[in-house]
Amino acid sequence: MSRHLLFTLALLGAGLGSAQISVQDIPALPLRSGAPATPAPESAPPAPMVPPTVSTLPARNPPLARPHRAQLVGPATIRAGQPNTWAVTLTNTGSEAIHLEHGACNVRFEVVNAAGQVIRPNPQNTVCTLQLVVTDVDPGQTTELQKIRWEGQGIQGQPLPAGTYTLRSVFDGAGVLIRPADFTVTVR
Repeated sequence: MSRHLLFTLALLGAGLGSAQISVQDIPALPLRSGAPATPAPESAPPAPMVPPTVSTLPARNPPLARPHRAQLVGPATIRAGQPNTWAVTLTNTGSEAIHLEHGACNVRFEVVNAAGQVIRPNPQNTVCTLQLVVTDVDPGQTTELQKIRWEGQGIQGQPLPAGTYTLRSVFDGAGVLIRPADFTVTVR
């Protein structure tokens, strides 16, 4: 009987939940002709996840042409692992109203450590509603565009060590890009 058939019978007889298999139980694939026979490393440790140093924020639209100021408003000191909220605000510094019709998830953010590495990138797989939001900002007025939430955690959901971090955010919707000033946060 072949090794493959014995392996299959062992799995069926023992049940999938209790089968004990080893890498040595799996037959090797034949080499391609002309390919050098190089043995695979015994057990290479997984490569550590290195945070990116380039921004992960979207930037599809042109900057908002009307005079404005955007900023993040929220806590400057937080505890790792606890939820915190910052508001992205838009101040109209011009003489004409700003009118935006946008989605409910057009504000994105990332967190950067003191070495300039993005340790909490903009998530790529978020689910968002198709809700339409209308934002009107009269001259001289300040309005909240959207809120962001961060728990003081890194790329894999682990609480970050105490230190200083930078929140970077962007509003990329309604055909315009609005980039608030970076916000420094101390994690305790």
